[in-house]
Amino acid sequence: MIGRNSLVKLIDYCYREPLMKFRIMKEKGFSLYTTGNSYPYIFMVDGRIPHGGMFDRLKGLITIYAISKALGKPFKLNWTYPFVLSKYLEPNEYDWLIDESQMNFGLLSYNNVIAYGEIVDPSRLYKKRSSETHFYYGYNSLDKVNAYFETNYQWGELYRELFRPTAYLQRYLDLYQSEIGANYIAIHTRFMNLLGDKTETDINPELGSENQKSALVEAAINSVKKISEQHPNTRILIASDSMIFIEEIKKAKLDVYIVPGTVKHIDTAGETDDSENIKMFTDYYLISGAQKVYSLWHEGMWKSAFPEYAARIGNVNFERVEF
Repeated sequence: MIGRNSLVKLIDYCYREPLMKFRIMKEKGFSLYTTGNSYPYIFMVDGRIPHGGMFDRLKGLITIYAISKALGKPFKLNWTYPFVLSKYLEPNEYDWLIDESQMNFGLLSYNNVIAYGEIVDPSRLYKKRSSETHFYYGYNSLDKVNAYFETNYQWGELYRELFRPTAYLQRYLDLYQSEIGANYIAIHTRFMNLLGDKTETDINPELGSENQKSALVEAAINSVKKISEQHPNTRILIASDSMIFIEEIKKAKLDVYIVPGTVKHIDTAGETDDSENIKMFTDYYLISGAQKVYSLWHEGMWKSAFPEYAARIGNVNFERVEF
């Protein structure tokens, strides 16, 4: 009997990938070959399929970069949805920039690898490729990559090789850093739909009563207070997916700092505006500069990757706290 992972790979290879080629052919017009350079490893964030949240994208991206690095192959990044990444992040030690006009979309001149269902065994990613391949992936498989290639890549180190803030983003980072100072911890919450923000797909339902919502917010604020007591004379950076929670914690008698702006989850928001993008990037860069990073969790909430991987960028201690 065929196993689940084998079935997922079969669906990806025989259905999703040919369908993507057909869609692109309709979009760009039919051609067998596209002349020009060929880049064997191009990671795609183009909006043609759902990509997950910010760190789902970064996790998949870092995985593909590690594989290309292990194989000594060029790596490029085509990130255009829902914003062009190069407005906010630019190459640091490795030039990943590419434009779609430089890419191959002729029917026989490139391949797609869509492997969102293949987290258990992403072995198709390891193949050494000579023709241009466009990768769609959303998981951190770096441990599996290291085991397969006998490497010792670290997630934060690979991120820092690829990215640094653009001058445009750095202006905001400098401003908010000057406001919060150097002595702070970071606490993140991800309530999703529980409090009624309705910023997510229906993964978890909204709580049924205002009393339940108030009790959850109060419990979360009490947890913030307990963590604060462990760090006397230290400011608290609060980051959350819930504007309802943010407005409530502003009322608490705590030395909290909140980056201005509105929160949106980029996989479910559709288009985002510049202020929302700035809010997301400054949140995670300030988290990466904290003395310690905490993620609060309660039944029904999501164990977010956002603070965990932001902490990896800055090589900061991370702790998930159940309350």
